Amino acid sequence: MLSCQQKTETSNEDVVFEKTDAYVKKMRDSLEIIGLHYAVLIDGEVMHKKTMGFANFEHQVPMTEDNLFAVASMSKLFSSTALHKLLKDTNRSVNETVGELLPERKDLPESWKMLTLKDLLSHSSGIPDQIDYGIYLAPESAELVIDALRDKPFSSAPGETTKYNATGFMLVYLIIEELAGQDFETHMQKEYFDRYGLNKANYGGFKKVVPNRVKSYRMVGDNLEMFPLNYGPPMYAAAGLNINMDELIVWTQAVLEGKIVSKEGLSNIWNPVLLNNGKPGYFGLGWETYDLGNGIWMTGHGGAGISAIRHYWKEDSQETVTIVLLTNGARNWVNSPDDVNMGIADYFMPGIVEVN
Repeated sequence: MLSCQQKTETSNEDVVFEKTDAYVKKMRDSLEIIGLHYAVLIDGEVMHKKTMGFANFEHQVPMTEDNLFAVASMSKLFSSTALHKLLKDTNRSVNETVGELLPERKDLPESWKMLTLKDLLSHSSGIPDQIDYGIYLAPESAELVIDALRDKPFSSAPGETTKYNATGFMLVYLIIEELAGQDFETHMQKEYFDRYGLNKANYGGFKKVVPNRVKSYRMVGDNLEMFPLNYGPPMYAAAGLNINMDELIVWTQAVLEGKIVSKEGLSNIWNPVLLNNGKPGYFGLGWETYDLGNGIWMTGHGGAGISAIRHYWKEDSQETVTIVLLTNGARNWVNSPDDVNMGIADYFMPGIVEVN
């Protein structure tokens, strides 16, 4: 039998999760989110999960716990964390340049070779962004991207500002392959998917047939349309991962427990990189990181503007909260997935936002 204290604790937990479910339902209704799956982890332990809405809107297929999501730029968390482990294993450094890390590449412009890995991971390199030039995330090869951008100007001097950049993570992809001595997908499959039992996780864009993957949506004008999250192999370090909630949680727990990178290493990865003016940017070494005030910090990443995973901690406490919010789109993102994520987190770590 449960003791009185255990019953009280269980009852209190049930109440707060009823409140978060009600909050998420309210946000789902007001934003007209098609479907979602969210999870709450306290100190790395799964405390609550809930699905709502549809995995496929036109056929009214309900969302289930087994559905995979195209998590888009959340893929960067997997690749950047894998890269940090490779750097540790091969005794290399984020302060090394692209030229030092890719010595055999003769097609890279000299200006690119001078960039450090820290510049790329913190999105402060200023390297020409393929998205700005209409070269989206499914190029046939890295060579195509390099050739198309080699004569294009930098958007800013390295370290001057934070500007989200896809080309930088294409170089991360090449560096992972170089350090691993094998192709990117093989490395991720062997070292992460197989090692941690992520049996359904895979890489591929919207054209790939992925069993049980949700259909993603976006608004174009006044019309709800399919969201063509199209990614190709040269960009898999930046985007292209398909994964379900349970497997994403397994990987997240491995990270938080220091199984991939040490906890000291994580602290360095999550620390915002300082720009040339001495002020922090919005990224650590591959992870977005923000000082929310009130001694609370947040790290993680968003995905295609429709999903967000965020890890929160207090400077003066060992307590942590991790919220995973996966959606397949909405009609009206007046509040962003980050807003909703933070709204959920505030129930467990008050002070993150004011939840109405």
